[in-house]
Amino acid sequence: MDKYRINFKCNKTPKANLGLEGFEPDKQYAGRTFNGVFEITPDWGKDFPTRMLDGKIFFEYFELIDN
Repeated sequence: MDKYRINFKCNKTPKANLGLEGFEPDKQYAGRTFNGVFEITPDWGKDFPTRMLDGKIFFEYFELIDN
């Protein structure tokens, strides 16, 4: 079990200049977090590049959900 793995939901479409293309509101995604930094991608494990976000930006667009 990956203790850093997270599940999260997109609450609103991220601004285009953030490089977060592919995230859609009301959809659930998987990622990782460690020391307040969030590593996310629209399709975890499928060769899509990941983005590293600080908590402020992450929580502006996303929310953590229970597994």
